[in-house]
Amino acid sequence: MHASRCSELLERFLWLLLLACGSFSLKFDPSRQQFSCSRKHALYCVAVTVVFAIGTPAAMVTIYHHVDGTYVPIASFLIAVQLCFMYLFMIIVNVTMLVNARKLCYTLNALFALRSTVLREWNYSRPQRQYAKFLFFKVIFVDMALLTFSMLTFYTLQERGPTGGDLAVGLAFFSFRYLMTALVNVYLVGLKVGILIQGSINRKLASFARAAEATKGIESMWRQVYLLHCKNTALEKQFMSIINLPVLLLNCWYFFMIVVSAYYMYTATIEELKLGLGVEDIVKYVNPVTFFLYLIIQLYYMVSIPALLTERSKQMLPILGSTGQRHGGRMERLGELITLDYIQTDYSVNNYGMYELNRALLFGIIATVTSYVIILVQFHIQEYG
Repeated sequence: MHASRCSELLERFLWLLLLACGSFSLKFDPSRQQFSCSRKHALYCVAVTVVFAIGTPAAMVTIYHHVDGTYVPIASFLIAVQLCFMYLFMIIVNVTMLVNARKLCYTLNALFALRSTVLREWNYSRPQRQYAKFLFFKVIFVDMALLTFSMLTFYTLQERGPTGGDLAVGLAFFSFRYLMTALVNVYLVGLKVGILIQGSINRKLASFARAAEATKGIESMWRQVYLLHCKNTALEKQFMSIINLPVLLLNCWYFFMIVVSAYYMYTATIEELKLGLGVEDIVKYVNPVTFFLYLIIQLYYMVSIPALLTERSKQMLPILGSTGQRHGGRMERLGELITLDYIQTDYSVNNYGMYELNRALLFGIIATVTSYVIILVQFHIQEYG
């Protein structure tokens, strides 16, 4: 399938899924590749949010009582925290997306229009293929296959068959987790479109640097390309300002779940060792390991994709310098002016200005997760042996 067609279908699937969950009130027109604000969709999202807010607490209490007896008190407490977080997360995110619907509509339309312009005028197919491959891997393999496989192995590897209650609880957890994954994808799509645009801009500027001599109109083209870069940067900052709160909550969620998952694997191992761990028992770890891998991949993408956008933006500076030096004269003076403007711009992607979403954050997360897991393990040893 053509890369643009594949990515378009996956994007449309994402919009429809979020609409069904009441988190995305915009209407997408495939023929124009544009969003519009829809009163029908907005009313539907409000209705879904109200029904969720009223009806979900009873379901969550039922889920908690269903699983509470199978865990030690600290694990039961962690499950209760998961359920409370899911409930509050859905309401907060749905309200945030509804309030910012018009602003999000304008930002996504501008980003998609800029992407279409860049791909049409410069005819760079490689960035689009890379974007389509990423989206396919993320949506199909990680979100669908890995999460579904994790849920299925939880039931198929149990000694007793699952009851109807077990299946209902598993499906509820799966639905909540998949919806959070869909919201992660909105965030990643917005940033990946910016990376696609910035990568194409860098390739265009590099082609100017490789030119043997300044062609007619290269100065105006250079200025136009830089203006596209400025517009892309402004749109990405606006996009982040809209979804700052969902991103903050998602980061907290995946951090918490990684800690819980690591703690669960430890306690499960201790229990198996007490009973005598055999080779046949190793298959029981397929479920926790796959779910842990799923969490790690989600958090990795949430941090590495904005870091990649920052890196692509910063790659422009050496390209600008080499282009100006190669052609000299007015091009060199224009390059100096653009460089001055460039170095005054902050290209880092941050969350409410509290922390930058870059690769250094990954090391901080790893260290913090390790510390919290050690604390939980020490508490478990002291309380339960």
